[in-house]
Amino acid sequence: MPNPTAKDAAPGPQRRTPACQPAATVRREQAARRAAPGPARRILAALACLACLLGTACGQDEAPKSADAPKTATQASPLAKTASPPQSSQTRAKRLLVIGDSLSISLGEQLEHALAGAPGLDFSRDGQRSTGLSRPELLDWPARLRELVGKSAPDIVVIMIGANDVMPLTAADGGRVYFDQPAWDDTYAAKARELVAICRQANPDVAVSWVAAPPMGDAALNAGVKRINAVLARMCAEAGCRFIDAEAAFSDPEGRYARHAKDAATAEATAIRTADGVHLTEAGARLLAGLVAASLAGKEQLPPAAGLDELCAQARDLRPVADPAPQAQREASGKTKVQAKARPSGKVYSVRDGDTFRLIAKRMGVSEDDLVALNPDADPRRLSIGQPLRLPVRRR
Repeated sequence: MPNPTAKDAAPGPQRRTPACQPAATVRREQAARRAAPGPARRILAALACLACLLGTACGQDEAPKSADAPKTATQASPLAKTASPPQSSQTRAKRLLVIGDSLSISLGEQLEHALAGAPGLDFSRDGQRSTGLSRPELLDWPARLRELVGKSAPDIVVIMIGANDVMPLTAADGGRVYFDQPAWDDTYAAKARELVAICRQANPDVAVSWVAAPPMGDAALNAGVKRINAVLARMCAEAGCRFIDAEAAFSDPEGRYARHAKDAATAEATAIRTADGVHLTEAGARLLAGLVAASLAGKEQLPPAAGLDELCAQARDLRPVADPAPQAQREASGKTKVQAKARPSGKVYSVRDGDTFRLIAKRMGVSEDDLVALNPDADPRRLSIGQPLRLPVRRR
């Protein structure tokens, strides 16, 4: 059998020195006890035991720390997070959105210029030409507005829509509602109220303002726009939003359409409307923007801006004036056209959805008066899809 190795052999009894004393120290103490008399030997032994208990003979300077000892303020756990002082919340920038038809484009441009660099303001605008609430096939404003407010819920929304809506509407049940019908007012108000609701879905605290279309140079269009403004004013009162009326700011002292205004500071007259009797010149856009800014500055608390103050001052100084000479010329021109006999071209036009005599005449390049004269049995307010209309010869 193989001899057991030292590793496998059972260890014999060993004499162990106390774990707390080096061997040399033990030998010295044993020699001292043998040399000392009996009582002294016992005293030395007691002192040696006491020294061992105190740890001085082992070279230990301090007692071991218990794992369960409570941590002091300087012994914080590495996982503990020091509570930082609360940071002051930064004020979010106020968001202003301007939307609408072509009239809103010039309005938005002037407001954007005046508010450029204003602290704490995020300005955006979206104006679409030839649009309104009556022609969703051109632009679906409810869908467009959902997209705009979905990106960044605005705090202030300025809407200017209505100048292109003197035409039939599509009701909720899909039926057609014509402009001369009493139901048209409620149908249009419901469509306008939908835009307000969309804004409030994105931000319940949003402030919505609806800007009225200014008076129009064409008498028939002006009557229609005036009716739309009245519908919008009632809707705003019921829905709790602001209606900004622009009629007085663009009417002469007699309450008529004004193409020019006089600057009270310089006494100079300047055009505020373009030749089409619908749109605004740059001065007219500043006048409208100043009117809107003055309405928003106080209640919506727009941030201070030098351009905003200047815009409001310019709007206060512009006073619409009567323009009798151009008015007389327009009346004379209108009488000449009515007196001239319309001549048929031999062509027939088929009415499309949303058509009016004015739109057809503009599209086909003919006189609206001639078109009406050649179709005396057609009601301009009740055109039906596919209805044939005789087209006049173009005037030169």
